Amino acid sequence: MHKLRLTVAIGLFFCRAAIAQVTCDPVFPTVDDNVTIYYDATQGNGALTGVSPVYAHLGVITDKSQSPTDWKYVATQWAVSNAASTMTLESPNVWKKSFNIRTFFNIPANETVLKLAMVFRNASGSIVGRAADGSDMYYDVYPANAPLQTRFINPSSSFLTPTAGQVISVSAAASKNAELTITDNDTPVATATGLSIASNLTIGTGLHTVRLIAVAGSERDTSVFQYLVPANQPVEDRPAGTETGIQYLSDTSVRLSLYAPGKLTGYVLGDFNNWQFDDAYQLKRSTDGNYWWLDITGLQPGQQYRFQYFIDGIRFADPLSTLVLDPGNDAFIPALTYPNRPLYPAGQTTGLVSVLQTAQPPFNWTATNYQRPKKTDLIVYELLMRDFIDRHDYHTLLDTLDYLERLGVTAIEFMPVSEFGGNISWGYNPSFHKALDKYYGTAEAFKTLIDECHRRNMAVIIDVVYNQVTDQSPLAQLWWDAANGRPAANNPYLNPVPKHDFNVFLDFNHESAATKEYVKNTLKYWIEEFQVDGFRFDLSKGFTQKNTLGDVNAWGQYDPTRIAIWKDYANYIWGIDPDNYVILEHFAANNEEKELAEYGMMLWGNLWGAYKEAALGYNTGSSTNMSGISYKSRGWTVPHLIGYFESHDEDRIGFECKTYGNSANPDYNIKSLPVAMRRIEMLQNLLFTVPGPKMLWQFGELGYDFPLEICPNGQPGCRTDPKPIRWDYYDDPYRRRLYDVTASLLHLRQELDVFETDNFQTSLSSGPIRTVFLNDNNLNQGVVVYANIGTTPQPVSISLSINGWWYEYYTGDSVLRTGTPLIDTLQAGEYRVYTNVYVPLPGGFNPTPVYDVSGPINGMSVFPNPAANFAYADVYLREQAELTISVLDALGRMVFRITPGELPLGDYRFEIPTQGQAPGMYFVRVESEDGGFLVKRLVINR
Repeated sequence: MHKLRLTVAIGLFFCRAAIAQVTCDPVFPTVDDNVTIYYDATQGNGALTGVSPVYAHLGVITDKSQSPTDWKYVATQWAVSNAASTMTLESPNVWKKSFNIRTFFNIPANETVLKLAMVFRNASGSIVGRAADGSDMYYDVYPANAPLQTRFINPSSSFLTPTAGQVISVSAAASKNAELTITDNDTPVATATGLSIASNLTIGTGLHTVRLIAVAGSERDTSVFQYLVPANQPVEDRPAGTETGIQYLSDTSVRLSLYAPGKLTGYVLGDFNNWQFDDAYQLKRSTDGNYWWLDITGLQPGQQYRFQYFIDGIRFADPLSTLVLDPGNDAFIPALTYPNRPLYPAGQTTGLVSVLQTAQPPFNWTATNYQRPKKTDLIVYELLMRDFIDRHDYHTLLDTLDYLERLGVTAIEFMPVSEFGGNISWGYNPSFHKALDKYYGTAEAFKTLIDECHRRNMAVIIDVVYNQVTDQSPLAQLWWDAANGRPAANNPYLNPVPKHDFNVFLDFNHESAATKEYVKNTLKYWIEEFQVDGFRFDLSKGFTQKNTLGDVNAWGQYDPTRIAIWKDYANYIWGIDPDNYVILEHFAANNEEKELAEYGMMLWGNLWGAYKEAALGYNTGSSTNMSGISYKSRGWTVPHLIGYFESHDEDRIGFECKTYGNSANPDYNIKSLPVAMRRIEMLQNLLFTVPGPKMLWQFGELGYDFPLEICPNGQPGCRTDPKPIRWDYYDDPYRRRLYDVTASLLHLRQELDVFETDNFQTSLSSGPIRTVFLNDNNLNQGVVVYANIGTTPQPVSISLSINGWWYEYYTGDSVLRTGTPLIDTLQAGEYRVYTNVYVPLPGGFNPTPVYDVSGPINGMSVFPNPAANFAYADVYLREQAELTISVLDALGRMVFRITPGELPLGDYRFEIPTQGQAPGMYFVRVESEDGGFLVKRLVINR
């Protein structure tokens, strides 16, 4: 008998007034039976007591279900009142519904129904009747011609914690006429012959096992429930130095310690006591009633032991577990991802289970010369393992680090990796903040990955979610208001009602000492055990007890209490690791963000809206104001703004361009892939050249364009669903060029220290021409970036700050600064990056961003430029083609022409004779036989 099984009644056997949560007639239904279910609204969480009418929400669990919550053939619609959901009032607070299981749910013949699944609601669905622990309710469906079956009707729970001397009513049923016996610790309490039996039971002290034994001929079946009344509760304070959670004392002993004020009695159950209640494993309670603890000895060194706490009738895992077993989801984790995964103790307990292990071998860290990137050098690559690599595990990601390092990434930011509900998740539904979720691999594999990142001087940042927790967490379960489906008023960690909007699960109270201790305990673990370089705190604006629910604007206003909370957490982190990155997803008032930034924290800077509008190409006005990408534009004195135009939360700009881009000009259609990729190139150059740390969302360097919100059927609602993994984009020439541009740009940031200067100016707010100027007179370095975000050609006049030669980074063009402005014309979406220090492009890249890919021609560059006695044209073919290379003067007259003929795909260099040509401007043109061509300007000097 399981905790969530529903109680039953048949015929005259059971008085309706004694009905528990849900009953069914017949008691042992098959898929082809006509059944009537009865729901007592006063039982379970009791939320629908006195509510009328009541509606059912019904589905089934079948052999095709992937988890206990994977309902199939749902026959009702939420908040829709129709014949399928309507129930009939049987008696006060008792509602019934009749149906044929196969017909009602339309079950195919080749699928086996295991359980009915149900919850109940009022008309709008705002009040929901669930099990006492807030979960869904289930009722077993039996196979036809099943052998003898039994079950207890009352009590409905598999474990009780009554009081000594209490008299409870016990009733049970069998599926066939049988000899029935109820025993308490093997002492007969009642006997009967037939389909049912009932008796009163007087509660004694200690652990009792109550059995229903049914015998029908050669068939025998037994159902069981237990109750516990401890004879005494040991009271003793924890020894000095005790840490909350799992504390290893030696290779053979461990101390378990739990903060649980207000509780009455507790035990530890686990492999070390065969999951049996034993007074030797009764938890000691501290004299102040706040802590429960126990030393467990005689353990085998290095052996994994599974265990749970049992306190006041609730089974739960240690909230500070580092490894948690899940009966519903672990089986779907591939062995390749998590080899030798500990098995759940099926049949011995229910709920999530902790794992402890003494004498764990220390990890051999090898990156002893690791230099953590400076904040100003951070190029953060945000990724979701599930949607980045098919195997979604740390071991496989090792093979991808070359790609990221070549791109120029200096830090990887993992979306949440701590234990979360289910497997297919973004991870923002945390249940255990100290446990690594098994879906991505083992702790050893994660450490190996971090170590390899550090060997490459690449930082590792983890996204952490301390604003909320799900009801799977013991922090919720131990103090739960079942009637209202929320944390109880005495919960020391969680607010019964969130203090702010945008809270999805259960809201932490960060002014609580218990919460602060919990958060700091877990942060310390990730720093010391995994050597993570930083944390990105999700919804950090939610760390407040100021009640702004319903007023989002008020929530974001300056909050000194919230600031104090964050300074306390940051100080704690820096006390362990002084250079650890503390990154906030804050989005609060600028004066609050400024104070936090100048205290040493970094904050996300989301410029998706402005950059997206610039990419779409409809206007160049206020909606395209990108100036907020600069920390100086916000009045900050430190470069602690992590600017970005894509994160996990935004629709991809590639998708926006191909779906909504300006297509009025057929020669410059932003919806087309070549133009869309060039628009993103332009944005990258107006992002990464602004000083300060920056962020890139996974596959943003390849123009990922699968929608975030839209499902394959075109309907919204798929925001957190798995997305296609498109490594094939790297082979597309247009996307590959975007990668090359991005990598070249990030390489430039690493080569020039001027990107750390505070002497820079931007003009990014309006107009078609946007500029970034960097100057460092001490280094004698300068960078000038200008781009045309418009869709028509624009003249440009640029003043260069330092005398001498300046070099266009991507093309090799050079100009001599003589005090006069640089005059140029930019085509739609075109851009330039000039530096006064020559920096060659990194090997193997072909950015050529200012020209189209045309037909088989994948780009061309001409150098040196200006030239004197010679020049070269490098041409890149993405497929076999017949080429002609021509040089024309400023009047369009041919001065040079070669026809190298048919060439296979690859890179080619052609010499252009310039000796004897008059100084001036010329044009180099490469053309394929299908009419595709590219043109490059060449200046000849003497």
